[in-house]
Amino acid sequence: MPKSFAEIASFYTQKYAFQPPKITEKVRPDCGLIVVIPCFNEPDLIGVFRSLLACSLPENKTVEIITVLNASENAPESVLKRNQETYQNAKQFLDKNLSKKLHFYFIFAENLPRKQAGVGLARKIGMDEALFRFSQIQTNEGIVCLDADCEVAPNYLSELLRIFADSKTQSVAIHFEHRTTHFAEEIVIGIQNYELFLRYYVAGLRFAGFPSPFHTVGSSMAIRASTYALSGGMNRRKAGEDFYFLHKVALLGGFRELNSTAVFPSPRTSDRVPFGTGKAQKSWLDNSEKILFSYNFQVFEDLKIFCQNVPQFFQADGTQIKEIISQFPPSIQAYLTQIPFEKSLIETNRQSTKLATFEKRFWQNFDGLKVLKFVHFARDNFYESVPITEACQELLRKTYQHEKPETLNLAELLELFRELDKNTNLAN
Repeated sequence: MPKSFAEIASFYTQKYAFQPPKITEKVRPDCGLIVVIPCFNEPDLIGVFRSLLACSLPENKTVEIITVLNASENAPESVLKRNQETYQNAKQFLDKNLSKKLHFYFIFAENLPRKQAGVGLARKIGMDEALFRFSQIQTNEGIVCLDADCEVAPNYLSELLRIFADSKTQSVAIHFEHRTTHFAEEIVIGIQNYELFLRYYVAGLRFAGFPSPFHTVGSSMAIRASTYALSGGMNRRKAGEDFYFLHKVALLGGFRELNSTAVFPSPRTSDRVPFGTGKAQKSWLDNSEKILFSYNFQVFEDLKIFCQNVPQFFQADGTQIKEIISQFPPSIQAYLTQIPFEKSLIETNRQSTKLATFEKRFWQNFDGLKVLKFVHFARDNFYESVPITEACQELLRKTYQHEKPETLNLAELLELFRELDKNTNLAN
């Protein structure tokens, strides 16, 4: 097993890299971060570049920005043309806005395999390149994911440098807030509902006692180079790549939430992927009712009972396991019959001599994906969805003893949930 950063990076390159390094310019020895931006059929990169150029940086550090202009092998000519136009416009902008601290690079990754081409592969290409570049200078620093339609807070880069200066930091979820200025009212209301939906879900997990209640937003995450390599790198999913990636790497330890800065994604619509912000916004605009439904809060109350009783499974035999399960709410009991729960539990116990070891291994197996599947199972089979504002009001009453949450409008609810997230500072 490789031990040094050089060995780790070399092993990854041989086993997991999608392609050889593309950037030939040498890495500056003071490079402290590399930001990766996938770009597919984007009309403009200047907004995110301008935002990054406005960031403050310490005197002793520089940052690289790698943009991956990507397209599949069957992409229409209009997409390839748009990529070229975006690149030319971005280059003209950068030529007029030179920076000694930020260094911009472009990778053209077109003609990608049709079955794999998408945001996951584009992120992987850029993150692989970042690993290659850090390995050149033997510096094990942070690789940051951003998107082409985002803006960032002025302290974005300095705060990322600060958190990765702590050697314990291995992966990071960054606070985000969708932009709402200069957009049509219908778009704004849609994104407020959708972001509230995202925050309600994480708040529900937090209420339930699930040990990893964090956001998985592709434009708002970062990882140390060695951990990226040890994890096997970014997946090639066309959607949901961020959820799978961050839950995978968080299990390796050293996960942090960075709430002292922010990424500001766009609220725009999109039909590129089957779920996510763009798809949700398109569905919102197509929905004549203009009501976003979410999970009944009872789902999280049932999940809480399950989470609270996990320690009881330690060293339990088959008969005892069945007895414990029989005390759970019907939604939990029914879900556990859908997965190989008892077999997995017995194996976890076999490998664990201490409760702490058992709980760690239990939650590595019963991970964020299994919890999400339970939430969907309970929604589909037990508890009818409710309007997102009603769900949030119920959570506020039962979790924070809020006296009159029904008096809060949509914008006020969202702002409150943003503040609740900023005050969590989850770390493992």
